[in-house]
Amino acid sequence: MAADNTIIATVSDEKIRAIAHSLWVEAGEPEGQAEEHWFKAIEMASAKAGKAAKAKTAAKPAAAKVATKPATAKKP
Repeated sequence: MAADNTIIATVSDEKIRAIAHSLWVEAGEPEGQAEEHWFKAIEMASAKAGKAAKAKTAAKPAAAKVATKPATAKKP
């Protein structure tokens, strides 16, 4: 079975509402487009939250590898 790399991010209704309202204002406060603004806000908020969640869960930087030279025997 392949590994599932899906990131699930939760976005609050309050955040979605704020984004939808901003979209509505930017569009000139049109009537009858609330649902379009709501779904666009969900897409925008989810994308942003997904990026943030992915950044948090990104692989931790690997410890720096130090190249060592094999010890050389000193000649007397």
